[in-house]
Amino acid sequence: MPLHSGYMTSDQLFFRLCSDHLSIEAIPKKRLVLELEALRNHKLIRHTVLLWTPHLVVLRNHRGHEVSVRRDGRMIVRKAESEAKARGSAADALNLVLEICAPDKFKRR
Repeated sequence: MPLHSGYMTSDQLFFRLCSDHLSIEAIPKKRLVLELEALRNHKLIRHTVLLWTPHLVVLRNHRGHEVSVRRDGRMIVRKAESEAKARGSAADALNLVLEICAPDKFKRR
């Protein structure tokens, strides 16, 4: 599914390898404030909510990658087979969170 304008792509994120050398951290280049409360009871199709708190949500996508998303948009991607797949999972998860947690700021055009 192509990303529409107004949605994040992997080139709008900074990436770095975490100290465990098994995870990738993704940091949005644009400052974000996400209201993660909206994810708490939302029915998701391609993701499963593994853990929810007001400050952090952990998602598992259909590929089995785990993505931790903080209120500021920072993410940790775990269990990805490659950096490229981690980048894609980060962009996909952030777009999902933006659509649900900040729908007035990021609308499909």
